[in-house]
Formats: sequence, C-alpha cells, structure tokens
Amino acid sequence: MLLMALCAVFSFTSCSDDDNDTGFGITGVTVATSEGASYTGVINQSALTIQCTVPMTTQPSELEACSLTVSATMNTSVTVNGAAVTGETFDLNDPIVLTASYDGKTKDYTLTVVISDTEDDLAAGKQISADIRLGGIPQNVYDYSVAFFDGKFYAFTSGYTAADSAAYYQVFTSTNGTRWTEVNTPEIIGGMGARPVVYDNKLYVMGGVRAIGTDQDGNAPEIESNGWSSSLTLKTFRTWSTGNGSTWTDESIEGNSTLTDDMFKMLVGNGSFGFVGVTPFTFNDKLYMESGAMMAFGMFQGSNSQLWVKNDTTYTMETGASSFLRSHCSTFTLNDKIFILGGARGYVGATNLQTSVSNSTDGVTFQTVADSTKVGPICGATVVTNKEGNTAYLFGGLYYNEEGARVMNNNIYKSTDGIEWSVIEGINPQYTGTFSPYVVVDENNIAWVFGGFKTFSGNYTPYSLTVDEMDPSFAAWAFALN
Repeated sequence: MLLMALCAVFSFTSCSDDDNDTGFGITGVTVATSEGASYTGVINQSALTIQCTVPMTTQPSELEACSLTVSATMNTSVTVNGAAVTGETFDLNDPIVLTASYDGKTKDYTLTVVISDTEDDLAAGKQISADIRLGGIPQNVYDYSVAFFDGKFYAFTSGYTAADSAAYYQVFTSTNGTRWTEVNTPEIIGGMGARPVVYDNKLYVMGGVRAIGTDQDGNAPEIESNGWSSSLTLKTFRTWSTGNGSTWTDESIEGNSTLTDDMFKMLVGNGSFGFVGVTPFTFNDKLYMESGAMMAFGMFQGSNSQLWVKNDTTYTMETGASSFLRSHCSTFTLNDKIFILGGARGYVGATNLQTSVSNSTDGVTFQTVADSTKVGPICGATVVTNKEGNTAYLFGGLYYNEEGARVMNNNIYKSTDGIEWSVIEGINPQYTGTFSPYVVVDENNIAWVFGGFKTFSGNYTPYSLTVDEMDPSFAAWAFALN
C-alpha cells in the first residue's frame, strides 16, 4: 500500500516512433520512494512524457529503490527492459523507459524524476519532525549529533537507561531526516559529545566520552572518583572513519602523558583534553578541530579553548588562535577564511558574552576584524555556509535579555563577509532556536537543523554526568538558503 506524499508533482520525458493516437498506452503512474512517500505522474500522451517534480527536501538516495504502480489501457502490458514492473524497484535518479505493448505495437515512455529547485515554505522554514525519536531514534537518547554524507544523514546517539545504569552508543542513517535505520557495526562508535565531520571523502566521528553507565559491550564507565571529586579514565582520543557509511576504521589516537614534545597526546594521556563537544571542520584541505569541554573538579568545564590541526598521527596546536577563542564561540569558514564569532570569556554569564569577530587566511595567524556585530553578544550559535562557500548563516545560540535572563536566539542571521550580519525576515514563527544545534547543508542548499539544547542551566556546558539535568531538543527543521 502506497503512503501519502509529503508534497509533490513528478516529471518524466520520452519519445517513440509509434503513432501516439492509436488508443493504447499508459494511463497512470505512481512512484513510491524507499521512504514510503508516493507521487502521481502527469502524463502527456502526445509527447509520451510523464512529468514529475519531487519536493526540494528529497535526497537522491531516497530515489535509488523506488517501486512503480502503473495503469494502462485494456490488454496493454507495461515493462522495463522487457521485465514486468510489479515487484521490482528502480533507481530513478536517471531516466528509465517504460514500454507499453498492445497487439504487436509498442510505445516507449521515458520516466524522469526531477528534484524541485524551489519550495515556498522552505524559505520560511518547515518543521520536518517535531521529534525524530518517533522515526526510529531510541526514546532513551539524551545526546546526538548529525552529519550529511554521500546523500544521507547520519546520527550518532548516546542513550541511557533509568538511573543512568546502562549506556548505548549507536549510529543511525536516514534519507529524509525523519525515518531512521540503525547502522549495525561490530564496534561501538562515538560517545557523549562525539562530533562528526566530512573530510577527504570520508565521514569521521571524533571525541566523546562514555562516562555514564555500563555500555552495550559491558565496559564500565570511563570515570573514577576519589571520594570528593571525579576524573576521566579515558586516555584515548576516539576517531572512527568510513568511506561508505557501513564499514568503519578505527583511527583513534592513544594518549601518552610523558610525551613532552607532543602536547596533544600528552593532554589526552593525562585526561585533561576537552573530549566533549569538539568542533571539527575543514579548511585548505586540512582537518581542524577545536577542543571541547574537559573534566575538572568533577564536572565538565571550558570549551573551544584550543585549535588543533591534524598532523599525520597526531594534532598540532595552532597557538595563534588561542587568544581569540572563547567558550562556545562560533567557528566557521567563509570566502577562504576561518572566522571566530562571539562565545563566552570563562563561564557563561551576562558580562562574559562576546561580540567580536576574528579571522585568519591561513589558519595560523588571526586578527580581530570587528569589535561587534548586529548579532550582539552570543554563545552557542552554529554557523554554516552555503555549498558555494560565499554566504554564512547563523542558527540558535544564547544571549541575555534586558532583565538579565538567558534567552535562546530565534533569529536566523545571514552574512557574506562574516562581519555585517542581517536578520532573515519571514521565518516561520513556530521555529525556536536552541543551544549548539547541529546544522548540515545538503546538495540542494537546504540547511537541516537538528536538535541542540532547549535550555542551558549550568555555568560552563549543557552536558552533565546526570542525564536528567540535560534538556536536548529532538526537533528537525529545513530551510532553503538564499
């Protein structure tokens, strides 16, 4: 049974040497995607075309295994490459030919599916899901991050049972951002605060800790207590990569606290590296990473205090960025430059939020290019660029209102130079910003906004060793970038 479509109209093209008015042929075509969405084609019998346009949010991977329901005139058979249509699936990223046969005569219809390049409500933003856990993500998930790789979404989740006694670290994939299927891996991938990045035609997931509950393989939490404080026992910077989304390679880096000539491995080895919520990104064909929150005095503290660049089997600190980095600052690339915007100097407080913008053309030397912007003092915002790399968009984040209360930013800002920002007008009023949302841009220049934290109650980070103290969002939105 075919499910109802999200929205649509499909498109197909064709030609035939037969007389198109001989009274037989295809009278209807319905296409069902791998995600269950169905669309009805519009047939032009004179041109032997069935023209269809699927929604702008459709990913090519969703069209790789489509089924067809075809109706035709009496005693007319329809085949594809000589085989019956019923029970088969077809990759509709490329045209296919449907042949209608009757009494020794044939007509060829070429079926072409076109992904729309416009959709009015996507300019304002459309909520794709109010809760992605309704589409296959487990209900016990408290932390997750999302990447877009090879035409699909990947979610890296951390789930916990009651009383924080057991933990589950899993990977899920989706073609539409709403229905998710687990990627079964022999290894455990990720951890709380692990973050993905696409680099060198591979999907990487980096960092994270497993400090709450016994994991699904029976491993104890990576934390120990001396009675008055807790510290991590983790001495490895986890990194997993995949080139196909299913087979994963362990590229983790072992720490060594005695290596005075390798600061990265030394910090990892003595447990003082910021594993939680690292910020990986690419620039000039290199892999960069800002450190996340570290464990100190029994709690997660600090964030984004160091900038690292991958150097063979370790990372080298870019010390030129150190004085410009702030906790929960927004780091992004735009017009062949690295930008750093906002953040908090020390703990997250009204007087600590920053307004400045810094940038670098080489990833080594940084400079302040603006003391303030229209965005104002903010931390925890996520900035992405369109696929052309010439326009940046800022989502979410936290600021303080005139009464001194923390408020989530519901505006979406836009900039072509990283300095002058403007509010995008006409955004769906139902959209609400979050702290550190996960935003990915697909090949159609659609920004997909997942999750983040609805509230921020601590002083340093929204993460906690008690999951009930975290307030994650599971909503998903899509915005057409313009």
